Amino acid sequence: MVATSLNTLPALANWPTGFYRASNDPKVYYLNVNDGKNFHYHVQNPSQMEIFGGFNQVRVVGNNDFKSGTKFMGKCGFPTGFYRRTNDPKVYGVNAQQGVACWVSSPQMMDAYGGFDRVKVVDDSSDISAQRRDQGGCVWSSK
Repeated sequence: MVATSLNTLPALANWPTGFYRASNDPKVYYLNVNDGKNFHYHVQNPSQMEIFGGFNQVRVVGNNDFKSGTKFMGKCGFPTGFYRRTNDPKVYGVNAQQGVACWVSSPQMMDAYGGFDRVKVVDDSSDISAQRRDQGGCVWSSK
């Protein structure tokens, strides 16, 4: 048996940006490590995780150490797109680049945005405007 001193073990690598959960906890977090501005968000629910590309990309680790040294920023925001909750007919538009969310106020407006086929249905528990400024009604023109 070879004894190894703890001093000779390689340094632990930084956690790379990505999705994580502890093996004893079903909550998934998005960890962003960027130029010393390290933070993490909580993925809201399974429908949001599917929009992010699915659970197959979640790294399952032994504990929540991946969050150490990072700032908790709250719930993950939804990416740019159109969403409605399962039991709510209202459609919301999200523009992640501009950091805004708004309510699509009519079927004609949704048609102007490309139609209802673009709308993703998400869990009722979804906070569609999380991490975004809620503008109220979307602005549009019929031109």
